[in-house]
Amino acid sequence: MNGINRANTNSLWSSVLVETLSKCGIDRVVVSPGSRSTPLTVAFASHPSIEAIPVLDERSAAFFALGIAKRTHRAVALVCTSGTAAVNYFPAVVEASEARIPLLVLTADRPPELRDCGAGQTINQLRLYGDYPVYQTELDLPDVTRSALERLREGLVAACTHAQWGPVHLNCPFRDTLPPIADASTRDAPEISDAFFENLQLSSRTSKRPDEPIPVDTARGIIICGTEAPENPLAYCEQVSLLSEASGWPVLADGLSPVRNYARLQSKLVTTYDLLLRIHSFHDSMKPDCVIALGPLPTSKALRAWLSEADTKLYHINRTGKNLDPTGSVTEVLDVAVEDILGCFTFGELVGSDYAGNWVTGEAAARSVLDASFDHANANHFEGFIAWSLPQWLPEGTPVFVASSMPVRDMEYFLPPNDRKLEVLASRGANGIDGTLSTALGMAHGNKPAVLLTGDLAFLHDSNGLLIRPYFTGHLTVILVNNHGGGIFNHLPIAEF
Repeated sequence: MNGINRANTNSLWSSVLVETLSKCGIDRVVVSPGSRSTPLTVAFASHPSIEAIPVLDERSAAFFALGIAKRTHRAVALVCTSGTAAVNYFPAVVEASEARIPLLVLTADRPPELRDCGAGQTINQLRLYGDYPVYQTELDLPDVTRSALERLREGLVAACTHAQWGPVHLNCPFRDTLPPIADASTRDAPEISDAFFENLQLSSRTSKRPDEPIPVDTARGIIICGTEAPENPLAYCEQVSLLSEASGWPVLADGLSPVRNYARLQSKLVTTYDLLLRIHSFHDSMKPDCVIALGPLPTSKALRAWLSEADTKLYHINRTGKNLDPTGSVTEVLDVAVEDILGCFTFGELVGSDYAGNWVTGEAAARSVLDASFDHANANHFEGFIAWSLPQWLPEGTPVFVASSMPVRDMEYFLPPNDRKLEVLASRGANGIDGTLSTALGMAHGNKPAVLLTGDLAFLHDSNGLLIRPYFTGHLTVILVNNHGGGIFNHLPIAEF
């Protein structure tokens, strides 16, 4: 029998809400303190199948939830009180939206009659996060009639369905009484049995393959694997390998891509493209006729500029259906799953072309120079040495969170191809440094021992993440690079001034 709390209207409503979310697959919630959110907090904390984690700072709480969701690929719930508490979720909501990370944001609110009249902790929370949520609505005020509870249930199923593809915002108004104090308000409420929650199903998302395979007849093509963290990295890398073999094209893999950490699967893997494209002769002679890009493009400015200059066809594979190509090269966006990519194209025969071979030869030469440079006695004085060394230092399968700015570039420039199966994550949706420590802690929570690679500015910017420690279960090693307050700025034109 489910644990429906019938103490009062808010208690019954909230326990039905939480039980529905549990049946929809929500098993973790991150809660921040506050009064207006009391009914939700009590219901979540009382549920035997949901881990309720208290985090004081709402910004940190949101990124902690984001880190859990990034790793598990399952929606995590967030609960906060009304007012500016909810505003502190905004940076994480933006990152979740841009990276399509599943989050279910529940913001408690005052009832409509207490809005716009000077009541404390009351702001306009409707559409608080603009257009960043993939779905948003305000729930009804708690009501214990069967029709109202059924409407709540169906609305939550819809919300959880949308949350598979990004952040969802549910604004939740409550009138007093907020604590679970028994009163007569639920005397005529219907009995809510387990049958009330049976057969709750979330809609699944299907690939949208083109009606006919796209004919591609050129040897001068490349496959680009960007900053994507698939749920099944081995299967992803296997599909990339099949695509490379079918096309004969080389695979250019970002330092955040799993492809670099399953290198044995790729016979034509290129990881030094940023260095190679800075060589004028290589840059000019290797422009492709066609590009298949999987997920967001790599960070490399040299690669992006090269694609912008090239007169090429670019087919962008991503499940958002959005154009994620800032180079202006996109011919078509394909909203398909990785296992369906190969069926989207037909490739002609490769006749007498050294194009892929030239990429592989360039990779071997550049990698040889890099390895020799890092093997030098003083190489460990350079922060790029860390990214180069990670596969040597870390156990197989180690989760690694990489901060934005310099660390992601160090990974792209220097992480060598390896077979260590490192699980690399980063916040490359909006590319900000917000919540770096908190997101890494979320990735490591309940997980195998993990590592955070971060610069000093990103770490200090989220130092409130350290407050999560009493409720954190797991192990996180922080590799903290002192690059004097933002090493990325030394790479920008303003450094000359």
